[in-house]
Amino acid sequence: MSENDVKAIALFFFYALLDDRRALDAAGEALEMARRRLAANTELKTTVAIVGATQQIWDKHSGQFVRGRPNYSLESGWLVPQGLDLGPWKEFQKSAQEDEFLCLIWSKILKISDEDISQGLGISIGTLRYRIGRALRKLGMMANPVTTKPLGVVK
Repeated sequence: MSENDVKAIALFFFYALLDDRRALDAAGEALEMARRRLAANTELKTTVAIVGATQQIWDKHSGQFVRGRPNYSLESGWLVPQGLDLGPWKEFQKSAQEDEFLCLIWSKILKISDEDISQGLGISIGTLRYRIGRALRKLGMMANPVTTKPLGVVK
């Protein structure tokens, strides 16, 4: 596995958990699991192994924290672009359905192809795209809420 694959696994858990310590622990487990899967099946694409391993480790750890309650520090080594507001992501993470927000991480943050994600999860591409579309709409509404102005009286 390349350095970029290791970074992808770490980023997945950072954005999924928003918890420094748990993200590193979970990423280490997922990395080992992905390596074992790749060693057992030389035909398996690395990104498919990453999706499958991160999903399995996510399932293992997701009950151990409350979504929407971040526990991270920018001083801990996670490089977040200066001026990036994680507020909408925190709200999205708290309120979105789990399968939607995980699919959004794989697709839009890690830039894994739809085919590889669907194969890694064992779902159809149509189901995956539906989840991503719903997630994007929800996140978009949180990042750019519609402001309504009172209607004026027409004379």
